[in-house]
Amino acid sequence: MAYDEDNAIVLWPEYFDKSRSRSEGRRLPKSLCVDSPSLDIIAKGAILLDLDYRIIEKKAYPGNWINRGGCVRVERRKMKKTAIISAIGKILVSNS
Repeated sequence: MAYDEDNAIVLWPEYFDKSRSRSEGRRLPKSLCVDSPSLDIIAKGAILLDLDYRIIEKKAYPGNWINRGGCVRVERRKMKKTAIISAIGKILVSNS
């Protein structure tokens, strides 16, 4: 399937960073997070879930606007954003 920008969600590395607190952007429990996740690792998680994605560099997480680390846009296919984040978190932990 082709990537559909209108049906895509944004995944920031801050969602999966074990060193961040919930108020700093972490979305998962620390048991499902890794140290310093990269865009490539998050994209590999999307690949394993068979989701189309785009890596967008030089974008800043709103809560960390000084760091322009980028984000991954993932096409949502009948999965909610929270389910996608949890599934990618499990993949990151199992592959680290």
